[in-house]
Amino acid sequence: MLITQSHQANANINIESVSDYSATLDLEQAKQLLQQVTSVNQFNDVYPTDWAYQALINLIKNYGCVAGYPNGNFRGYLPITRYEAAALLSSCLDRVSVVTDDVQRLVDEFKSELDFVTGSIMLLENRVGTLEASQFSTTTKLKGQATFVAGATKAYGTQNGSDNYWDYDKYHQIVTINGRESPLGATRNSRSWQLTRKAWSKVHNKDGSLREENGKIGREIIQGTELEKHYKDIGSRKFRSRKNWNKDGTAGGARAYNNRYGAATLNYDVRLGFNTSFTGKDLLLTRLRAGNFDNNAFNGSALSLTKLDVSESTFDQVAIDRLYYRFPYRNDELIDYSLTFVVGPQGRNTEALGMWPSVYNLGASKVLDWTSLAGTANVYNKATGAIAGVIYKKKTEEKGDPAFSATLNYVAENGGISDATVGGLFTNNSGGNLLTQIAYGGDQFGVALGYRYGQCGTGQRQGTSFTADFEYNNSCWSKVWNYVDEDLYQGSFVDERTNRSTHNFALNAYWAPEETGWIPSISAGIGQTNIQGKGFFTQSPVQTRSWFVGLKWDNVLSQGADIGLAFGQPNFATELNDNSLTPQDYNYLFELYAAFPITDNITITPSAFYLTRPMGEYTNNLFETQGKGAKFGVLGGVIQSTFKF
Repeated sequence: MLITQSHQANANINIESVSDYSATLDLEQAKQLLQQVTSVNQFNDVYPTDWAYQALINLIKNYGCVAGYPNGNFRGYLPITRYEAAALLSSCLDRVSVVTDDVQRLVDEFKSELDFVTGSIMLLENRVGTLEASQFSTTTKLKGQATFVAGATKAYGTQNGSDNYWDYDKYHQIVTINGRESPLGATRNSRSWQLTRKAWSKVHNKDGSLREENGKIGREIIQGTELEKHYKDIGSRKFRSRKNWNKDGTAGGARAYNNRYGAATLNYDVRLGFNTSFTGKDLLLTRLRAGNFDNNAFNGSALSLTKLDVSESTFDQVAIDRLYYRFPYRNDELIDYSLTFVVGPQGRNTEALGMWPSVYNLGASKVLDWTSLAGTANVYNKATGAIAGVIYKKKTEEKGDPAFSATLNYVAENGGISDATVGGLFTNNSGGNLLTQIAYGGDQFGVALGYRYGQCGTGQRQGTSFTADFEYNNSCWSKVWNYVDEDLYQGSFVDERTNRSTHNFALNAYWAPEETGWIPSISAGIGQTNIQGKGFFTQSPVQTRSWFVGLKWDNVLSQGADIGLAFGQPNFATELNDNSLTPQDYNYLFELYAAFPITDNITITPSAFYLTRPMGEYTNNLFETQGKGAKFGVLGGVIQSTFKF
């Protein structure tokens, strides 16, 4: 080994090798490789033909104090500083039982350096001791993220829409006939209302008594005609008072939306995660979260599809939004697969998967909630509650190599409630989500097939206003007319169990280039949902679909800077309860973002999105007069500043 002469003021310990190996070796491996060697053959780069080969043998034989680098190399061709030589000498002195003249000359030569090394070691030990005495926990690490969100949305299209939100089957008008209140349909201008009124008039006299005509009485008059259906439908229709835009923000023209949700805002989202490990292979996650996206366009108050991934509404109160334990079944190097279990009172189904089926947001900030869910929010619906799951995954030789995985998890959104009529585990009111995924993929490509069974009370996460309407979607109860006097149509509405459920399917795939640049990664997904049960309205959607394509360019403007572009159709109705009707629920979504890392811990992400017909079929109801020509779209712009610590 060659020792170079250098002045103490300019001498530096070479730590390049330490940084090189710390990323690839765990602690136990590093400890083993940093031990003194017992044979020259342990070095990968020392050969019998080397001029120092015999000298190394003598050092090991006589003193046993030859050490190499963590990767098993000796690096005899590299010069070292006097301080590095002193460090090696210091480690050898502990092994020398007899100090010869040669050893003493070495000690005298490097006296000042040895004193410096000894002092540095003592100082380092004192610092480590102080750190260990004052650290928060020996098993817990804190990971935090704070996000500032500045942005605004603006609606375009029909400006002067209806003050009321009309639906031709859902909202019915109560009229008084001879002192009696009777529901006679939806709006005065709807065909449904007109036929219902006509049917009632055929069956009843103006005073409400039954009519007689050609020897027939009451409903016998319309038996076998189109009017019979409309008269019978009255009994299953649900009365609802008309909803005003100023109350719930779900109807009206573009001007009404902009008055309520068009102002620019500045909000925040903070997440503090305590990651605890007891074995080095397990994880107990406790996460605190707070946000102020209350009555805000970006939390989906007005339109489901404007919700951002970070838009949490806790009214500035800190809440625990994750608490679960993740652990492997066993860590056996002889088996070629792993089994991981997840259980806890507050977990999310999308965080218990063998593979995330998209690389669209990988390493970048997420923007819209729907695009962050790979465009298949019907399956990956972020159901959160009591969770139990298992993940099977094949092991690979190298990290990032493609591997097969299978996932099964169950989330009960009402699992913390002991009243079986409104919650509990594995009850009819659990709000249960059973999600399974079969996937194969790695860093460069992947494909996943997902299925979720949703009990009544669970949703498809995001979609048009029409499909997101719970009364039309997966409600556990519906209003039905309970007759007191059937002939005079007297009675009241009562709740009836719907026994509804959803079967949700998703197919996703992605591909990423080997080298980043101007060739983008591609993520795609398609989903379908079938809704079953009873208590549907005539125009209730019983089948919905969605599709998504996301492109992402990595490191295109600078190292770490990414650009993403996504487009598709969020959940929209493709089939109604009355299959003779054709749904008009089409819509489109476009999203563009760019992520710029300012430092390793700060990222700025400007983004823009445009939604065409986010209300879906409800767009036609912006006018009181069956507004088939009504138009409604929303443009949004957001700047997210993300701080990770």
